Amino acid sequence: EAPGKRMPGALATAQQDKVCRVLPERTGGRREPLYHLFYSRMNRFLQRPGWALWGASIPVISVTVMGTEEKTNTGSIPMQEDGQMKKSYIREKKYRCGSEYMAVGVYAVTDQEHRRRGKKHKESDRGQKERNKHASLRRKQRKAIANFGRDGFFLTGTYEESYLPEDFAACRRDVENYKRRVIGATVKRFGVSRDKIRLMLWAVRKGEAGRLHMHGFAECVGMGAADRREMLEDLWRRRVPGTGEYEPLGTMNADRMDMKKLLGVDGQGKNGTIGYIYGHKERACIETRNLSQPEELAPSDTKWSRRQLRKGCTECAENAYWWEQHYPGFEVVQVMIYDPGQLYEADRPRPDGWEATEAQAYLILRRRGFAKVRT
Repeated sequence: EAPGKRMPGALATAQQDKVCRVLPERTGGRREPLYHLFYSRMNRFLQRPGWALWGASIPVISVTVMGTEEKTNTGSIPMQEDGQMKKSYIREKKYRCGSEYMAVGVYAVTDQEHRRRGKKHKESDRGQKERNKHASLRRKQRKAIANFGRDGFFLTGTYEESYLPEDFAACRRDVENYKRRVIGATVKRFGVSRDKIRLMLWAVRKGEAGRLHMHGFAECVGMGAADRREMLEDLWRRRVPGTGEYEPLGTMNADRMDMKKLLGVDGQGKNGTIGYIYGHKERACIETRNLSQPEELAPSDTKWSRRQLRKGCTECAENAYWWEQHYPGFEVVQVMIYDPGQLYEADRPRPDGWEATEAQAYLILRRRGFAKVRT
């Protein structure tokens, strides 16, 4: 193409911005870069009548630009220390538990799981079932943290020998009836709506031949320590058949919530009160429908590196300051380090994949600005 003049099919001179081709006038006379000729427009040309033979006759021209170096964008390809493509990712999964607490899991996943989860084809083995149990435990713990605080109560109900249920199903019915009586009595006493009453109860049995009993949490707007006997302890009862009177099933203790025990900071092991409940051989959860679910945030597979996870699980496992630098605005309540696969195991573990050998971390964080961990 000469300056100031366009000729169909001519190439631009070196004085132009870039090497380009001017299309024939019948196509509009547009100037296009040379590298767009066969990639952007060829399909459209070949679809027009009479252009197929013309397109097939165009020679392929190789153009080499001197003084340039071919570059490959590898910024989005995770690499290992040895330069090979990374086969696993470090996933960070957050759960917002109400306005005060947040739980975080950091663990390795495979590249297949980074894309999507595979379909389950067979029953889980014994080890996976145990991991599923602990995953359920953590879900219940997050739910309890999101719904119960210092105004709540921890309940323990036992039976007298004469009222001991015959089987686990009968114990569960007693717990369901107890939940119904507590809701009815609280609504009548305080004049609050049913959605202001939160209950999370378990019918449990310790061991194969253990005694049946009950554990749980309760919280209601306006219910104080002076009301717990009438509203919680005295309602662990059953009606005497043929009369309007009631007899206690046994003993019910309603104690103020201890957040340190619930979180596993003090007393009940690293999994806290929920871990103690899950230690029972049989258990069934009965809860009100108004309990809020912890908010599960979108996972991130690019925030953490393999080296950072190793450091956090070894030399910085007890360094609260190091972890808090990764989560501004929060303070560490508890850091739990799990063996590989104990917190999370890949759907399709591979013998050559390092995701099966990396330690895993699970944190409970508390937003700064709230009072100290409540006791």
